[in-house]
Amino acid sequence: MSEELYLIASPNSSPSGLLRGFDLINARTPVAAVLVERGGLSEKAYKDHAKALIPHLQAAGTAVLVEGEPGLVRLLKADGLHVTGGIKAVEEAISALKPDLIVGVGDSRSRHDAMQKGEAGIDYMMFGPLYGPLTEDAREMAIWWAETMDIPAVLSNPEAALEAYDALGCDFIALTLPALEAGA
Repeated sequence: MSEELYLIASPNSSPSGLLRGFDLINARTPVAAVLVERGGLSEKAYKDHAKALIPHLQAAGTAVLVEGEPGLVRLLKADGLHVTGGIKAVEEAISALKPDLIVGVGDSRSRHDAMQKGEAGIDYMMFGPLYGPLTEDAREMAIWWAETMDIPAVLSNPEAALEAYDALGCDFIALTLPALEAGA
């Protein structure tokens, strides 16, 4: 099975630039999912940012995930939630959103932590950062998960180039969605 593309939309880029970048990539390689990263945005700024992206991305057939609380998913009409908290946050998201919406998880610090979250009923497990370089620990965890678990693995390697990356056997490769500003 070939890996699918999962893009991370930075909160530091304009929605119009992100959508131009998305359209360019999606025309070459279908994008399975986009995570609208919250970063340091206020709640209102994040909602505005996400609302500017979600309809266009969904119209292209791409699943859109947001960060935050489960209620935000329905409010923004997103396809799911990317949870970075502990097991309690994962269980709350699953209770509120499953089976209709996606619940994905990142930020697992150990194999035990990852397995505990996986057993809760998540849809995917992401290994690696949302920005910055992929660490060797995250790389090893992703390979282990992809080889031993049935829940899809996402390898997040934001600094990898679209033309040259290694998904290490994971089901999805997460890369930074480039923002193409007007005139770029």
